[in-house]
Formats: sequence, structure tokens, C-alpha cells
Amino acid sequence: MPPMLEIVAKALALVAVVGIGLGIKRLGWASKDDFTLFSRLVLTVTLPCALITSFNGYTLDRALLTLTALGLGLGVAQQALAYLFTLRHPRRERAFAVLHGGNFNIGAFATPYIGGFMGPQAMIYSTLFDIGGAFAGAGTGYAWGMSLAGEPGGNRLRDVVRTLSRSPVFVTYLGLLLLKLFDLRLPDLVITFTSVIGAANPFLAMLMIGIGLELDLDSGKYRTAARLLAIRYASAAVAAVAFWTLLPFPAEVRLVLVMVVFSPIAAMIAGFTGKAGLDVQLSAFMTSVSLVIGIVAMPVLYLVLHAA
Repeated sequence: MPPMLEIVAKALALVAVVGIGLGIKRLGWASKDDFTLFSRLVLTVTLPCALITSFNGYTLDRALLTLTALGLGLGVAQQALAYLFTLRHPRRERAFAVLHGGNFNIGAFATPYIGGFMGPQAMIYSTLFDIGGAFAGAGTGYAWGMSLAGEPGGNRLRDVVRTLSRSPVFVTYLGLLLLKLFDLRLPDLVITFTSVIGAANPFLAMLMIGIGLELDLDSGKYRTAARLLAIRYASAAVAAVAFWTLLPFPAEVRLVLVMVVFSPIAAMIAGFTGKAGLDVQLSAFMTSVSLVIGIVAMPVLYLVLHAA
């Protein structure tokens, strides 16, 4: 099969699995409530195993730790933009904007998606970026958004640390990063096990996305969603151009960065929104729209830039 045709086939295969998830929900074989089960399977079992398998044979280039700083920097910049563009709005609307402005669903979406196109090596690059992105989404964004929402009581720093420490993917990231920094490897027997489990990750992750996809919303809220998503993707486009043209990394690394900035809104944000007493329905709608955009934009960017 010609390389370009193979790329298109992989993209269509991943989209088809999302369609299967949406289809079995429409048929009544699964419901949107089952999204939680699939999400737990992906985030606690298959994705950590896939990451462990990918990282074990990889020699970390310390220069690539810059990707973590880029993830944090872009997340904070998007949060600041969301705040500035809603400066004249009530505090709770600004809180909602900040929470949804600078975060990325890389672990459960972009990493398996990119791995399906580019192989396990590319998953390393998206993971390094995601470590910084997780600090932005669950760190600065969480603390800033909750403060604006006026959540009574609580310890912001403690809540942020608890959020990060309870994320199996984030804990896996840090553990693997430490192993690489100290040039340690896991036993072959462990990798044999994780490779079998991790192989199921792309399918389960895409199926999960199809099951969770919801695009219904009260008509009056579409304008708010459109405004906030426009801020998110305009800044993502600027970042993508800068990453592709200015960074001194190999083309494969820059391509991964261009793709991940179009990752959907992180799944944890709906939980943060509910905790702050903000509009969960609007959050779920925006997350679903961002999933659709990611499903389309990431393979298109790959096809265009891979051929460049």
C-alpha cells in the first residue's frame, strides 16, 4: 500500500471506531453513562500500559524536556487570553472561560490517536508536552477558575496536588520520566505484559470517544460556546505555526506538537465545572465539539505536513 494511502486508511480506521462507539450508543447497546467505565479502563489500564511499553525502549533526549515547558506555557497563555476576552463579563463567566481555555485531552485522545498514525515514538513527544499541559489544566487553570467562581473554603494548592496525584496517567508520566532521567529500564517480563494490554488502547480510546460524544445544547448557549472555542482554536493555530516554523527540533517532533495543540478539552474540566457550580451542560457540549474538531483537524494536519 502506498504510504499516503496507508496514512488515510489509518485516519479513517480511527474515525470509524469513533463511529462504532456512536453507533452502539444509538442502538442502545451502550449509553453515555458507560463513558465513565470506558474512561476508567483507558486512563487506568490501557493507556498507562501503552506508555510504559513505548517509553521502555526510548533514550530520552534531555533537550526534549522543553516540550513540557511548552505545554505549560501554552496552557497558561490560553487561560490568560480567555480571561482577557471575557474581562467585561461577570466573574463566574470568566471562571468558566479560564477553566476551558488552557487544557488538552492528550492522554486519552491525542496520544492514542497520534500513536495510530506515527507509532510509539511519537507518543513520547505528546506525553512530554502533556506533563506541562496537565500542570496548566489541573494547576493554574483549576486554582484561577475556582478563585473566580468564588468556591467557598478549601485549600487551592492541596486540591491541585490531589487532582494531579489521583490521575493515573499523570502519575505514570512522572514515573516513566524519572526512570528515563536515571537511565533505568523495566524488566522484559513487565514489558511483555504491558505490550499486550497497551495494544488495546487505540481501539478502546476511540470507542470511548464515540460513546461520550454529545452535541445537544439549549439554543441560547451556542454563542458562548462559539466565542470560547474561537479563542481556543485561534490561539492554537498561532501556536501551531510558531512550533512548526521556529522550533529547532526534527520534523517528527514539530509535527506532533502541531497536532496536539488541536487536542480536545480535557475530560477533567467537566468535573471542575461541576465542582465550581458552573454550567456543566455547556462544558459537555464544548468538550464534544472539541472532540469532533480534533478528530478532523489532527489527521488533516498530519496529511498536509507529513507530505511537506
